[in-house]
Amino acid sequence: YESDGCVVKVTEEVDECPEGMVYNADLKDCECPEGKVEDSTGKCVDKKPCVGDPVLNPEVAPQTNSGTKGGMFGKTRNGGTQWHKGLDLKNAYGKPIYALYSGAGKIATQYKRGKVDGAGHYVEVTSTLNGKTVKMLYFHMQQNNRISGTINAGDIIGYQGDSGNLKNAISQGHSVSHLHIKAKENGIDVDPIPYLKTKIDPNTGQVTNPCN
Repeated sequence: YESDGCVVKVTEEVDECPEGMVYNADLKDCECPEGKVEDSTGKCVDKKPCVGDPVLNPEVAPQTNSGTKGGMFGKTRNGGTQWHKGLDLKNAYGKPIYALYSGAGKIATQYKRGKVDGAGHYVEVTSTLNGKTVKMLYFHMQQNNRISGTINAGDIIGYQGDSGNLKNAISQGHSVSHLHIKAKENGIDVDPIPYLKTKIDPNTGQVTNPCN
């Protein structure tokens, strides 16, 4: 406004946002940062994926030398000579990992020559689905805070790590942080894609029907 011929700017004072929140200038209010939601206590927590998805907004993590198909199930790496027995989904370090189905959980670690290698720290969840014994394995977890015993679909079973061969793959620029999921039907390796709630094209790796 004008005062005695001078233009005076009025600056709206903004109270400091609660811890974990950010100020939205357009809404003139505090809100949770992207990827988080406010719970009943007013705290910002990670937004949960749909039950049946292991991470929020599943997206195939590509390999630098073989593209998107390199993160999918099948002979897709190194010119089609390397058998990739699972599905790689982007997931930032420290993010939670959720059980696709209810079942019996078991904590395990893969070693090679006395060192953590390959799958790293992981969790197996065995379920009975449509008359089949289905085992879902979640690789490259952090060692701590993994869950075993009775598990319900949608439970957090651990947190994203870089255990096993993932740390070297990231440091060498071959891949990004990701969760590797392996599926077994009656002991036979199968493509995990049909088990996800979010629909992903098994040929291209593109999301065709996102859940969230």
